[in-house]
Amino acid sequence: MTTPPSSSSSDEPISTKVTTVFQTDIVKEALRRHLSNPKNKINDDAAELVAELMKILVVESSIRAAKQASLQNKSTVTLDHIESVLPQLMLDFP
Repeated sequence: MTTPPSSSSSDEPISTKVTTVFQTDIVKEALRRHLSNPKNKINDDAAELVAELMKILVVESSIRAAKQASLQNKSTVTLDHIESVLPQLMLDFP
């Protein structure tokens, strides 16, 4: 028995299909504000990695909140759905 070939687009994580990005200059500024030593520098590669992690976190929380809304037979995701998935999300993204 053979399985039909899957399309490569369905094998990709959904985060690769999302076109929204976090601007690295904003990420750098946010990180800079939380550093205890103002002389610390954040290079562009680090800012890009943090921006990509932020994107993945936002996409994952959106997916989980949408699933939660669907379980409750709701067609709209509300703040309550996002709040309900946050505890597990924080455990999964330490």
